[in-house]
Amino acid sequence: SSTGKRNINFKINFSSNMEDGKYVLISGFNIHDNNRGTAALSYGAISFLKEKNLLKNKQKIVNFRIIKNFLKPQNRGRIEEIISTADGDWTHVTFNVFFLEVALYMRLGILLPFTSFGKTMHQISLVAAINGGDGFSDIYSTTTFLSRLHDTNYAMRKGIPVIILPQTLGPFSDKGNLLIAKRILKYANMVYVRDDKFTGELKKMNVKYELTKDLSAFMKPQPWDISIPKNSIGINVSGLAYDNTFRTLSGQFEQYPALIDELISHFQQKGVTVYLIPHSYCYDSPDPSNDDIVACRKAYNKLKNKQNVVFLDEDLTSPKVKYVISQMSFFIGTRMHANFAAIYTDVPVFGLAYSFKFDGAFTANGLDGKKQTAKINNLLKKDIPVVIEKIESVYQQSVISK
Repeated sequence: SSTGKRNINFKINFSSNMEDGKYVLISGFNIHDNNRGTAALSYGAISFLKEKNLLKNKQKIVNFRIIKNFLKPQNRGRIEEIISTADGDWTHVTFNVFFLEVALYMRLGILLPFTSFGKTMHQISLVAAINGGDGFSDIYSTTTFLSRLHDTNYAMRKGIPVIILPQTLGPFSDKGNLLIAKRILKYANMVYVRDDKFTGELKKMNVKYELTKDLSAFMKPQPWDISIPKNSIGINVSGLAYDNTFRTLSGQFEQYPALIDELISHFQQKGVTVYLIPHSYCYDSPDPSNDDIVACRKAYNKLKNKQNVVFLDEDLTSPKVKYVISQMSFFIGTRMHANFAAIYTDVPVFGLAYSFKFDGAFTANGLDGKKQTAKINNLLKKDIPVVIEKIESVYQQSVISK
């Protein structure tokens, strides 16, 4: 479905006017990101662009890595890898670029013709922006918002076509950030959104957009060697909420650990197996303040009764985590993209929301955002039974009744 300007014209005119460049730059592309949801966006972006005929078989995916010391061996040359997907094998190239060269380009518009950066910029047919999936916003901080715009700014400086890949846009609490966002959205050849939360603003700007699924929907689960009992329940325990020290959201989740404890106990009493599933984590060097593997381990170790509770203590790729979630009979997630893994594999789901985006994203995918999510920001101890009762109601209706 679509609104705004007619998107059929976009598909014809934009594709035919695009230069047949050697590269497509997918901003934020990283299949190795610790956040499996963010990595899923990169896998999904390939399939999405291929479907839209904006990424051709002969083209390579490119990114720039800005470096300050070009004398270090790891900062020289380029990094190439082959990425295998359901849509074939793709070459991903990362060029190391000296920061002064970028500054020269952005301030004066000068591209050095003899460098990798200068040569590559002339061969990019399209910049497609992921922005972290929900990072086109200052909800996480102004610094985080601006840090995800570098590639888009390069494209706008040179007049390269830009599309905003499916994501949630906004909100913006800072007027200056909103002005930056408007400038980018008006420049973009096409804006894809995964919910309708910002569409009113897009209409006011006269920006054409298309409502579609989240990028992670296009990534297929990858089966692996794991045996999951029938009727298992999955709980994604978020380090962001469990450790309660994440940036502007710090201090809002004091009761989250207690909620997780009681949720586990609630489903233990039903005799089903409960899986604690991390979705954003670094297995070898976890971040103690925002890492799901740490949070899941803390929640598991706190349990006096560990019967029928499985802590998924594995270093898994995004497609493999999605496979585990796809095998659950019911899933409760705090990370947005953990919930998407359930939604796009038809697993009944409930979202423990720290942002209004959960409601909109659930509703946009045919679910009842009001019914199937509960806000956990500043949750009081007395509210925990209310949340669990709400979860139980969805569980009864979507799992038991069937």
